[in-house]
Amino acid sequence: MDELGQDLVLHHVGIGTRRFEQAIDAYLSLGYALRVSVDDELLGVRVAFVEALAGGLLIEIVAPLGDNSPLKAFIARKQFPSAYHTCYAVSDLIGLEEPLRQRGFMPLAEPRRAKALQGALIQYYLHQSIGLVEFVESADDLDSQPAT
Repeated sequence: MDELGQDLVLHHVGIGTRRFEQAIDAYLSLGYALRVSVDDELLGVRVAFVEALAGGLLIEIVAPLGDNSPLKAFIARKQFPSAYHTCYAVSDLIGLEEPLRQRGFMPLAEPRRAKALQGALIQYYLHQSIGLVEFVESADDLDSQPAT
């Protein structure tokens, strides 16, 4: 275990785009496999996970779903397409909040369920030096959910 009292395991890198289908196709052309693709109305985003066949790296492709998407600030600043967050799997998301705050990470919202991760609990934090970081509690393998 690390200093936070639990292990942090890199889960995925998030790529923001306004061209969702084209981004998926670009990764597929590089040899990635589509693991899941969903519209998550609760979070206001379209999400796809692609996995590198060699090495298993997960890439999350995220695009806005409607005009009130939480991604609108990134789009307004013309920051997409780009990598915009890293995500770590943790065993206890709620127990992580205070240790993260003590280290300068500020939660952006309350924890929420993510449809693309079989309803796993997620939470985003912002840090002045490294930007946006997502944490997902007990992220299961995506194999149990077919690509849609």
